[in-house]
Amino acid sequence: MLCVRAPGRVNLIGEHTDYNEGYVLPVAISLETRVHARPREDMHCIIYSDTLDEQAEFNLSAIPEPADLPSGFVRYVAGVAWALQAHTERTLTGVEATVCSDLPLGAGLSSSAALEAAFAVLWNTLDELHLDRLTLAQLCQRAEHVYAGVQCGLMDQAASLLSEAGHALFLDMRTLFTQSVALPPNWAIVVADTGKPRALAESEYNLRRAQCEEAAGALRIVLGKEIIALRDVSPEQAALYLPLVEEPARRRARHVIGENARVLEFLTALRHADAPRVRHLMLASHTSLRDDYEVSGAELDAMVNACLHAGAIGARITGAGFGGACIALVEKAQLEQFLHQAEQHYRQHASYEPRFYACEAVSGASVCL
Repeated sequence: MLCVRAPGRVNLIGEHTDYNEGYVLPVAISLETRVHARPREDMHCIIYSDTLDEQAEFNLSAIPEPADLPSGFVRYVAGVAWALQAHTERTLTGVEATVCSDLPLGAGLSSSAALEAAFAVLWNTLDELHLDRLTLAQLCQRAEHVYAGVQCGLMDQAASLLSEAGHALFLDMRTLFTQSVALPPNWAIVVADTGKPRALAESEYNLRRAQCEEAAGALRIVLGKEIIALRDVSPEQAALYLPLVEEPARRRARHVIGENARVLEFLTALRHADAPRVRHLMLASHTSLRDDYEVSGAELDAMVNACLHAGAIGARITGAGFGGACIALVEKAQLEQFLHQAEQHYRQHASYEPRFYACEAVSGASVCL
């Protein structure tokens, strides 16, 4: 029996910048998915989700097309197997596996990426594929594109596979340069789940990506071929030339360009534990996601306000949006009081059942010891 754990993630700042070749700053958190697997002597896979009480099967010798699989968790597992086999030109070992998780589904904490990462590490270990963590992350991303139909960036998979305990992961999505950034030891990470489910594949996520590409194309006409993605547009250029871009692509681009600048500024603020600056940048990010990117909602706004009212250092939407959760940074000494006051305030302004998770920053996916 082999056990693999893979963490979920929250993003401190840098939302919807990953597929625009920009900067992100996620943290792997102590909410995770675990896979307990027993190898088979054939190429058949039987996967049972303890969380969903569902079972699915497929054969590695002829992995079904996405449309031939039921929707749900099996598409992510089959997608990872498909991507690994295509990359290595090897047939993987069949498994009987049970999946269990304490990651809340639909909260924007990348339960799908954790599931992908767990199975990637499982087969990488079981079949001695010797693939490095970045390659595994890229193959998981490919699996999600093809088998889940979500054109996600690389951030979620990278965070679940590459993170270091006690640190955030700075990632340049163009160069794939990574750097671990220590978190202030007296700050706690709180995931504040609004209770409103997030259905990413059915959302307007792919539309937002297309609108960003539209904006980059319009700016390329004006600024030249060096504008490959919105990452290449400076805030100064944006101030001059964004008015030439049609709405709503203009506002989508304004968010991405401003968010990239905020990530770089946030790194300095984090290293100096500059709480006022962290608060300002997180709130500016949330405001931009609400007004320019239009991925927030009444419940997410109410949760951010509840967290700030309860004394958070900073708070903002985390994940793709369209429901889900917020992240708050809180002084550990104030954590118990914060949790009580934030829940009380949120209940007064929203009808969904909130959940709060105080989390540690943990390392990326690994075989359980």
